[in-house]
Amino acid sequence: MYINLRNLEAINELPLERTMLNQNQLRRLEAIDRWLREIRDSKEFGQLEYSPDVMLGDAIQAVGELLDFHVSCDYKPTNFTDSEWHSYLEQKPVMHIRRVKTWREKINSFIQDAASEVAILSLLTTGFMVVGTIFCHGVDRIEQSRGEEYEPTWIYNAKIFEGSAIASIAVFLGASLTGACIAGDQNDD
Repeated sequence: MYINLRNLEAINELPLERTMLNQNQLRRLEAIDRWLREIRDSKEFGQLEYSPDVMLGDAIQAVGELLDFHVSCDYKPTNFTDSEWHSYLEQKPVMHIRRVKTWREKINSFIQDAASEVAILSLLTTGFMVVGTIFCHGVDRIEQSRGEEYEPTWIYNAKIFEGSAIASIAVFLGASLTGACIAGDQNDD
């Protein structure tokens, strides 16, 4: 069999890529280490007449070395007492569950948000239109005091503001009714 030494040297020059375990796998290894220690230290295991080729101490050592290789911080079982190690592992979250919204829930949420924004905007607009109406009526009263030179232009402006305020109130009521219907539909589900 012929071995090409150039290919062998090229293999040695390849950069070593370090593969890391993910957090879930590391947590499982930590739990395995804890469980093996609990079994080894239990009275029941001490009473067994059990002599395999590989002892629990070897398995604990293998898991510990694997954790030492992947964990860069000082969270190793050997640095803690058993009670500290148990409290440390209990702080770790087991699983994060993210709830995915359905399309219907997304659409309902969008309509409710839009209806509330429109309702707030229409109330604000109504307030400005009412202030404009009051201003126009006040200026019209001042113009009426001029006597024969009075021209009713401000009263027309007041009527425009009044109509805009009424339309804005109608928009507010429509947006509120839409939001209430959508909120009622969510309660039915």
